[in-house]
Amino acid sequence: MKQQNKIVALYCRLSRDDETEGYSSSIVSQKQILNQYAKQNGLTNTEFYIDDGYSGTNYDRPDFKRLERDIETGKVSTVITKDLSRLGRDYLKTGYYTEIFFPEYDVRYIAVHDGVDTNLGENEFMPFKNIINEWYARDCSRKVKAGYRARALEGKYTGPHAPYGYMKDPNNKHKLIPNPETADNLRRIFQMAASGVTAFKIGTALRNDGVITPRAYTLQSTGDKYALENTVKYPCYWNQVTILNIIRNKVYLGHIVSNRKTTKSFKNKALVDNDKSEWIIVKNTHEPLVDEHTFELAQKVTVIKRKTWTGEPHIFAGLLRCPDCGKAMHYLRRRERSYTGSYSCNTYSSHGKEYCSMHYIRYEDLYDVVLRDIQQYAELAKNHEQELIAELSQLGSEQTKKQISQYEKDIRKYEKRLEELGQIIKRLYEDSVIGKLTDERYSVLSKEYEDEDKEIKAKLAETLKNMGNYKEVSDNSRNFAEMVKKYTDIKELTAEILNELVARIEVHERDVIGGERHQKIDIYYNFVGNVGDNEHMFYDGRYEGYKNKVRDEKGRFVS
Repeated sequence: MKQQNKIVALYCRLSRDDETEGYSSSIVSQKQILNQYAKQNGLTNTEFYIDDGYSGTNYDRPDFKRLERDIETGKVSTVITKDLSRLGRDYLKTGYYTEIFFPEYDVRYIAVHDGVDTNLGENEFMPFKNIINEWYARDCSRKVKAGYRARALEGKYTGPHAPYGYMKDPNNKHKLIPNPETADNLRRIFQMAASGVTAFKIGTALRNDGVITPRAYTLQSTGDKYALENTVKYPCYWNQVTILNIIRNKVYLGHIVSNRKTTKSFKNKALVDNDKSEWIIVKNTHEPLVDEHTFELAQKVTVIKRKTWTGEPHIFAGLLRCPDCGKAMHYLRRRERSYTGSYSCNTYSSHGKEYCSMHYIRYEDLYDVVLRDIQQYAELAKNHEQELIAELSQLGSEQTKKQISQYEKDIRKYEKRLEELGQIIKRLYEDSVIGKLTDERYSVLSKEYEDEDKEIKAKLAETLKNMGNYKEVSDNSRNFAEMVKKYTDIKELTAEILNELVARIEVHERDVIGGERHQKIDIYYNFVGNVGDNEHMFYDGRYEGYKNKVRDEKGRFVS
């Protein structure tokens, strides 16, 4: 292609950080400057390449990639930018384009305001200008992160869009208020999840009712230009990930959780997860859309659920735990047997008896145990409500004191270990500086101790949170009595009933005494925890019922 027929590329770029520089950096301003320069210098056959909203540290920009392709195919003779920073703010990559890529394809490069024109020979100041541009990008990134962190610590919302169900307060963009258009849909999602409805079925119900997804709602309300094609074509397509992310988000309890993710560096904007110990949590910053109880019930939907042979999620899914290793119980279907299926410890099923024991129980036996236990407390709540409340209150008080004491002991242990790790890491650094440790040995040891430090901090944060939850609980006995009383005439169990009443069920290993198999099942109810002391009896593989604390004719415990 003849030189006079080639394109004079006028390249404009603006990122959100650059917008703070004012009108002089706007796309409109850049176009005016470049157009005027081309006319004054007799450069014709111009074409604009524009990337609006892209960082200078990122070279994967749509029109910049188009410019690259046009250069490689010999269509471009000249590239003009307002200044070097419009081309990019990574001094190594910018240097590659100005010193290698452009000369390789015989392309003239001009940066108007920096006095760069490769036709006039090398510009010795250009490499230093590129470094300064990168320093500017690094400094902007640091300031943005510092400002973000300061606002997060104050409990201010810092996201670009409000979470689904909320909107930003018109008088304060850092405060969330319920969105009258979406709040009821959000509450519906949590109510369905709390009732044991799976994320897939919740999404199907919303889709059938024509409820648009959070991303589609944002697109409609803001005109987001970065919308995905599928969002536009299928605005009501709710997938399971969207539902689960909503259910797990504590913003709906009225809390702001920030700093969950960060970028790899100021050059690489890919998001990575921060360790939980680095999260910033500020409670009670805005009006909650769900209560604590509903939120906790809904969390069971986030557990991967095993299905029965009919394809339906099992009613005990997410509730069963091994008391020895703490893992979930594994469900095994038995179509060819006289019983539906059985449960065993997931650790045992995956890794064998060296790591945990079986904790085997048949589905029908577990079903009978839980049904009888619920029937028992439902009858007591109906006929002896005040006595039950008094007994549960006393038991709950004792359990709370015991648990808080354990939490305090764990906190002291974690704090002591963190102090020790701080001293160890400090000494390692000093030994490295004075040459007692090689760099390689220091790197290995310091990583081990820093990893342990992160792990202990996460455990400490979790323990403090759990202790806070215990201290916030006063007397939930009346709530439990009111809740279980509804099921006085219960004849069968459903996922909805179990999710409302039960927090978790622990299946202990069987003991064989004199040919008789004994197995303890601990049922932890919502609000009150484990309130029974039941031992379930098996003889020659047959379930024979259970023993529990003896009550008198008024429903009071007597032994």
